[in-house]
Amino acid sequence: MILRLALLLLFSTELLAMGPGRYQLLTDKNTANNQPAESPQGYVFDITVQNVEQLDAILNRADRLRGQFSPDQHGRIALVLHGQELQLFRKRNYQQYMSIVEKARSLDQQNLVDIKACQSVMENLRIEQSELPDFIEQVPLAPVEIDRLQRQKGYTRL
Repeated sequence: MILRLALLLLFSTELLAMGPGRYQLLTDKNTANNQPAESPQGYVFDITVQNVEQLDAILNRADRLRGQFSPDQHGRIALVLHGQELQLFRKRNYQQYMSIVEKARSLDQQNLVDIKACQSVMENLRIEQSELPDFIEQVPLAPVEIDRLQRQKGYTRL
């Protein structure tokens, strides 16, 4: 429970400053029933941001977990992207957003986060599957993936 609160604080400080968005804390069934929650298999964040600074803030928060958070002990962190931020990861935009892409790649390689992209939004934005880096897992629909991680993998949604 302490780790869950620490993760929420690490990410929410900057998320709340972003203004309206899709960020909310959902309590799990055990907490709602006043039963002790089991250790989660991971955490999932539903991410849509308005600009590069907001995405950078999220990645910086994840980067600060290095040394404080062990994926083997506490589970993985999944960032499910399904907004305009997907444009930043297009291969043709690599030079402009190299620092963001490389930061995300580094976090993925260190097993701190799993970054996922919604193919439905990609289609709406006319982003081809081949235009995103290989380290970004593409999923058919963000809400379905978030639900799958919660139900099948035991992730906690933050």
